[in-house]
Amino acid sequence: MEEGRSILSKMRKLLLSRSTAKWVVVGIFIGIIAGVGSLALYFSIKLVTDYLLVPLTGFTPPVSGVSGGVPNYVIGHYRMLLVPVSLVIGGLISGFIVYRFAPEAEGHGTDAAIKAFHENNGKIRRRIPIVKMVASAVTIGSGGSAGREGPTAQIAAGFGSFIADAFKMSDRDRRIAMAAGIGAGIGSIFMAPLGGALLSTEILYRQDFEVEALIPAIIASVVGYSIFAYPFHYVPLFTIPQNTILGFTHPEALVVYLLVGVLAGLGGILYVRVFYEVQKLFSRMKRVSKYFRPAIGALIVGIIAMFFPEVLGLGYGWVQQIFYNNLVLLPLYLLIILFFLKIVATSFTIGSGGSGGVFAPGIVTGAFMGAAIGIVIHPYFPFLDVTEITIVCMIAFFGGVSKAPISVLIMGTEMTGGFALFLPLMLSTTVAYFVSGMKNSIYSAQVKDRAASPAHRLEYDRPIMDDVLVSDAMRSDYPYVRPEQSLKEAIEVIRGSRTKSVVVRKNGKLEGLLSLEEIPGNVDYSSSPVQDYMNANPETISEKESIHDALDILTRVPSGKLVVVGEDREVLGTVGFAEIADAYNREIRRIKKLKVGQ
Repeated sequence: MEEGRSILSKMRKLLLSRSTAKWVVVGIFIGIIAGVGSLALYFSIKLVTDYLLVPLTGFTPPVSGVSGGVPNYVIGHYRMLLVPVSLVIGGLISGFIVYRFAPEAEGHGTDAAIKAFHENNGKIRRRIPIVKMVASAVTIGSGGSAGREGPTAQIAAGFGSFIADAFKMSDRDRRIAMAAGIGAGIGSIFMAPLGGALLSTEILYRQDFEVEALIPAIIASVVGYSIFAYPFHYVPLFTIPQNTILGFTHPEALVVYLLVGVLAGLGGILYVRVFYEVQKLFSRMKRVSKYFRPAIGALIVGIIAMFFPEVLGLGYGWVQQIFYNNLVLLPLYLLIILFFLKIVATSFTIGSGGSGGVFAPGIVTGAFMGAAIGIVIHPYFPFLDVTEITIVCMIAFFGGVSKAPISVLIMGTEMTGGFALFLPLMLSTTVAYFVSGMKNSIYSAQVKDRAASPAHRLEYDRPIMDDVLVSDAMRSDYPYVRPEQSLKEAIEVIRGSRTKSVVVRKNGKLEGLLSLEEIPGNVDYSSSPVQDYMNANPETISEKESIHDALDILTRVPSGKLVVVGEDREVLGTVGFAEIADAYNREIRRIKKLKVGQ
């Protein structure tokens, strides 16, 4: 046991001493858990679907191409009166699991992970990933309208938090590890490693990036994707038939894609507002136990699904049918109805406290809108395929409401293989992002930018360097020489101080500053006095000024040193970059101790 602890301690010291090695190892560990966790959730959902929803109701939902989806899917006969029963059973089980073991696992897990980053230094309780996975598998597998990206994000983020604690990493590193976990989890389950890695940096804010998380997120996302996608032979999530040619070849199509962006942005506003209004509705049900609220939401979804089973589950299969051009199954009027009903179903599934993500429902809702637009537009723009408009709209829709347009755009191309649509995706997603507005985000835990995040409060709360005076940073035991001394003596003093310059003073008063750069190479050092080569008017600063002021001056001074003077040019000390850095770090440590004491 002691030997094992010793090995772990040595590994920890090695990792923490080398930043690159640290994030390679941590990223690999997080990626393994993200990949394995994604597989576990995927097959858990399939298990619940195969042993609860299908046997009870007789309804077999369609699936995406990577999961074996086939063209010309037919709904077939199903026992519509038993659809609500399946959902209520799932809601009851999910409600009990969540509120009995980990109440913070309710709702969509990505938002909970974002909140942990900003408000809890990336700390996530150990049990939450397991609770989230089981509850989400039951919710989605029984027919609940939710996504699987939230649970996988929380699983990998939770492990990132755990491994940071295991290696006794700092709060900052724990947050980075947790953020990398979010990206790895989502990148794995969507088979979009690059988009997932970028998402880890973008999804935390509405107008900013957590760039420090990018490298570990890339490593984790690649590893997670490699594990999860292995059984599926590394093909995209959705299958695009070979006879469907995607691409941007007509500039006039940009008018259509501009319209798609506007409609996607407006639809996103509806999605967000309905979702949070339903969530508020359930939060006001004080007399109803939280254990039973997910079942109530499930009952409402079940009643809708009796007549419109398309709202059940993930919904990827319906998107796949659009790509297969099976529009007989999804005519225009039905697509319009499903757009609204999918929003309602998702809101009641997750807003009531059910467990699952909002990413997949957002993608599906956007696809319903896009297909409807495509059917209307195609006769007037025959060179635009319904599939193309569907892909662009579903990405623009969720890119807008997630406030993560860049990463969602990349994920969309990876999920569909539609890299030829990059330009339309850029236009529509950017337009949807701005049309939906900064206030309308499906992730309520997002903050505006790093300055608004409690995690970065020490960096942005107040100008720390403006509050630290030069008197607190200056070196009072500075080396000096007299003006009549020889250059040889002065050079020895400079080299002994390991700087490039030395103060020249007489009777405690400043006479000048001698820098090595100002001494000619062909002079007789032994007989030449300092006063002949010194700078008689060096840059000075008062002890009452801030180190911020000192830093501004130092950036313009080649000597790298300022002389701190008092009245009548009395030399009080010197200050340079090293002294400023030390004073700044001391102030940071002092503030942290005060915060801990609170």
